[in-house]
Amino acid sequence: MTTIAIDFGTSNTVISILEADTQQPKSLRFPNLSRVFVGVTSQGERLEYPVIPSLLFIKSTDNIILGEGVRSQRLGLSQNYPPERLFKKFKRDLAGDYQPPPRQIEGINYNSVSVSELFIQTIWTEIKKQNIEPSHLIFTVPVGAFERYLDWFRDLGKKLNVPKVSIIDESTAAALGYAVKSPDKLILVVDFGGGTLDLSLVKTVNNSDKNNSLRAEVLAKSEAYVGGEDIDVWIVDDYLHSQNLTPEQIGKIGYQNLLEIAERLKIQLSKNQSVSESWFDDESFMSYELKIDREKLEDILEYRQFLQQLRDALDEVLAFALRKGISKNDIEQVLLVGGSCLIPAVQQLILSYFGKSKVKLNKPFDAVCHGALAITQITEIDDFLRHSYAIRLWDNYSQSYIYHPIFSKGTKYPCQSSQWLTLQSANNGQKEIRLDIGEVGDITQTEIAFDASGRMTSSTLQHQESYRSLDNQNQQVCVAKLNPPGAAEFDRISVLFEVDFRRILLATVKDLLTGEMLVNRGAIYKLN
Repeated sequence: MTTIAIDFGTSNTVISILEADTQQPKSLRFPNLSRVFVGVTSQGERLEYPVIPSLLFIKSTDNIILGEGVRSQRLGLSQNYPPERLFKKFKRDLAGDYQPPPRQIEGINYNSVSVSELFIQTIWTEIKKQNIEPSHLIFTVPVGAFERYLDWFRDLGKKLNVPKVSIIDESTAAALGYAVKSPDKLILVVDFGGGTLDLSLVKTVNNSDKNNSLRAEVLAKSEAYVGGEDIDVWIVDDYLHSQNLTPEQIGKIGYQNLLEIAERLKIQLSKNQSVSESWFDDESFMSYELKIDREKLEDILEYRQFLQQLRDALDEVLAFALRKGISKNDIEQVLLVGGSCLIPAVQQLILSYFGKSKVKLNKPFDAVCHGALAITQITEIDDFLRHSYAIRLWDNYSQSYIYHPIFSKGTKYPCQSSQWLTLQSANNGQKEIRLDIGEVGDITQTEIAFDASGRMTSSTLQHQESYRSLDNQNQQVCVAKLNPPGAAEFDRISVLFEVDFRRILLATVKDLLTGEMLVNRGAIYKLN
């Protein structure tokens, strides 16, 4: 069996394989696609981290450029290669509530779904060119990913014709990768990438009664939809405000060039106290110079409440762990992964929580992808529901939707609802009752403004709940057919929900009129 893992990231994508002879993970490098980051171990050993920049440029319908080819050719940064043909951050758009309108290029519509699929399928073709025939494909996803996003990966796995497809949380994957080599450990992973912040607290147990196999238990999780791509935008916006300029004044090409400079400066600040770079726009004959130091970047992060969201996520994980009898001092290792963890202000904040001896910055770019391959060595993963689940019902009295909770976030599965839910027929002659089941997630928002002196100000973080139907076709799930038909406003069925060990949502439905069991533990949805 050949196992491949794909860590599809907002900024960079990593592809790893479990080598058959050594059973060790290895990141794959692709000509014209891969960019290589270089690191040095504490012993002075040089390390290379091949990644594929998550960029796609459409020169023509039959000439599509990916990854490093886009970056090295500076596609999307000039009139010859306009930004309208450049796609970036499409992974974040794919996972988000708001889907940007499609762009039409040469008569073809491109949106986040089609571009993401084109990106992964092109990489898949390159994998096959290396004479690799994967039989097991593992996708990594953010901790807070909603079911619609996971559906996309399941469907893509079918299109790629892979016999077995698995999905695992990004930060949990990194923890497993470390734990395979160091069992019986309590590990916290802070995964700060281009689009999301993910945290997972994982404990591994060596089962001596099961041939020393490893079992992993996920104890706590947290997430925030904020990352390195946001920081680039904030740096540029702060610069433009200081120059009394707007994005419209410098144009799309100018703005894309400034974003690219901001990303480079952000990376350089991990090693330097202050950095600067100039750019000359040969279209408008304007010169721009961005200067930034670590203190200025930290101010931007504070005003944008980037660091506050990190504090909140850490506090949530620690509070959740404490309810299970685990204190902060019990955590043995804190692993930092993801490019945004290279930011000094982020490292200093985490060090202040846990101390220097526990915090390690290991394999920032490939720890997630390598760790995902570790699930082939884990016999069992005990996990819990990250989101709450509810049924949306129409209330005739208030003429509005009401939400009846099924399972609360943090519930360990397998699990069963505590009581039967009784439902009425809505209309006379109703032949079936359909249920609209969805996830309830937390969304964090803040507003940014500038005061009279030009200093950034921000409001308090606002937490709001959003409901997302599980059905990606926006059609309700039919669970019971009524015979005889129902009568309006009379109790007709009782439903009991459960989630089995495979994380499949099941329903048992009884007809209160006839006493018949209409559905017996029928699969409603796979919560994967």
